[in-house]
Amino acid sequence: MNGVFDGFFWQYAMLFVLAATPWIELLFVIPLGIAMGLGPISVALDVFAGNTLPVFLIVFGYDRWRTSRSPVPATEDLRPGGRRRTRALRIFNKYGLPGLAMAGPLLTGIHLATIIALFFNPDRRKLLFWMTTSLLFWTVALTVVSHGGLEAVRHWLV
Repeated sequence: MNGVFDGFFWQYAMLFVLAATPWIELLFVIPLGIAMGLGPISVALDVFAGNTLPVFLIVFGYDRWRTSRSPVPATEDLRPGGRRRTRALRIFNKYGLPGLAMAGPLLTGIHLATIIALFFNPDRRKLLFWMTTSLLFWTVALTVVSHGGLEAVRHWLV
């Protein structure tokens, strides 16, 4: 007898939810999905969508939240934080929005990187472009490396 959560739909749904969860980044979810035996292209598309959706929700939610409160300069909202936030701020100051977006999945997670970038009040289209580009780059790179690594291990074991 099959369980309720058997089948590909639930596996992909689980990957989508994991990818959308902050700090459980595509660095973990893509290798997990490929190791589960799911197709690498469908895993990549699923995880990309799962990571991109919260980024868009954060940006548009921040805009709504920002307009609902009294006008305060964006930099006054930034409070000193932990080690991850400090590293992300250093990267943003040195490399700008593209640097923060590309390093975000590795250092802080893409969700926190998006929130940190919002404190600097960048153009929303540029922010979404760079965050989406970063997610696309890391998704493709991790899918290729994970699939290639798994195939190499399988070949080595056989």
